[in-house]
Amino acid sequence: MRNVLKSIVLVAALISSSYSIGWADQAPGQMSNTSVAPSDGPPEKPYYLTGKEDVWRNFPSKPALGSAIDQEDLLITLSLQNSRTEDQKNEALRDKSYTIKLMTDVIDSDFETKYPNVFKVLSNADIDSYFVNTIIKNANGRLRPFVQHPTLVVPMFTLGGFTYPSGHASGMELQARILGQLFPDKSDALLRRARQIADGRVVAGVHYASDTEAGLALGDLLYTEIAAKNAFQKDLAAAAQTDHLAAK
Repeated sequence: MRNVLKSIVLVAALISSSYSIGWADQAPGQMSNTSVAPSDGPPEKPYYLTGKEDVWRNFPSKPALGSAIDQEDLLITLSLQNSRTEDQKNEALRDKSYTIKLMTDVIDSDFETKYPNVFKVLSNADIDSYFVNTIIKNANGRLRPFVQHPTLVVPMFTLGGFTYPSGHASGMELQARILGQLFPDKSDALLRRARQIADGRVVAGVHYASDTEAGLALGDLLYTEIAAKNAFQKDLAAAAQTDHLAAK
């Protein structure tokens, strides 16, 4: 998203001239009222991982408030807010609710029925994604664009929880990587879909561009860590065999 949208930053700078991009529009009081997870909460423990891997502790921190990246994030958000098309809005709304089906539909809209055992493995890996993403989000505590800038950012819908990194982006990237292992001919399409879903979160005003970039990177790290686990590879191979697929 960041590379694609850099070309609109100059336009966004013009837009921003009519706003105050200082930090007077911060909403720190809303921090305590922002839930860090949906009502059912994150899982109590991961499935294949421990959650204590060094890679999570070493994951890059959020952009500092007022830094160049943070200001660019706001410019991108404001530009998209003023230029998003009906197609972009509809796409963002379609992908609003997180579900593995957003990715498995790339393979088959009846994926869960046709490949139930593989779907179960995907669901187990998704537990790890949710668990790790929650740890990193809570460690960073970055407010969503419309919370940080309530007088500037008008989201298409509102969400609770912190924003860095994007859970949609990390979860979908992980699912794309796993499915790409089973369906290598669909690998590029799966990764494009993960990017599309991530971009929609920025269009909707519920994530900054750097949130989704970090989310995609986290999804890749999650896949690397999970794929290295013998239990995961054993489960995936068994599920693929039972569902008459060939794990690569």
